[in-house]
Amino acid sequence: MGLDAKRRVQHVLFTLLVLACVPAQADETAPDASQAIKVEGVRDPALVPYQRGYEMAKHVREAAEGRVQLLFRVLSAKTKQPIPGLQITIEGSTSHGSLDISPDGFFSIPLDEEAVRDRAEFVTNQKRGTLALAVVLKPQLPREGLRYSMIVDSIQGARRTLHEIVPWYLRLFTPRVRGVGICYLQTGAGVEIRGNATVHRQADKVDTDELDRTVYCAPFAGDEHELTGDSLLIPSAGWEPIFLDP
Repeated sequence: MGLDAKRRVQHVLFTLLVLACVPAQADETAPDASQAIKVEGVRDPALVPYQRGYEMAKHVREAAEGRVQLLFRVLSAKTKQPIPGLQITIEGSTSHGSLDISPDGFFSIPLDEEAVRDRAEFVTNQKRGTLALAVVLKPQLPREGLRYSMIVDSIQGARRTLHEIVPWYLRLFTPRVRGVGICYLQTGAGVEIRGNATVHRQADKVDTDELDRTVYCAPFAGDEHELTGDSLLIPSAGWEPIFLDP
């Protein structure tokens, strides 16, 4: 999707997370500004309650049948950049766990029913009020053995996800998923398609990825009649998938 479209989707998904949520309250006095940036055990309102994130992640997995990845990204509220040393844990009275956070600030929410029953919360080692949260939908595709049917399933899964979890009054602000792009940071790459014949699709559609970087994509729609479901797609090295709008 283009940058504006991606931001609209992120805004809608984040709105869904916080609707009807009561922000988690810190159970300690806010640290003085002269203290170190990192503190222990802060519940930040930017991080939604674990149950809310769990419910959205579970709904996405079921609606998309494993072909759509729901990612969360935590950045500094001030700089909008990843936070070195960021830690986020899931803490309840009996449940404890740590999130695996990428260097770019991305993480997924583990589906832990015991943590939901335990009323667990997200706890961070950063000061209260210093975090900003974004939500991203991304195609979930295999690195090897990629078939066109998987592209179709991912597109349909994203559409079902947005239709089922986005209320009607927010759908006007949510772009429609039109396709999947196999994307690269450099020009000159593409995808070899092996079906009834072998053809090459150039990655020449300019778009932006989840890091707001310019990427060059080989686009695939969900209704390409010249391709069969078992058509094998062999991308050039270094590809990443994104959803495309018109």
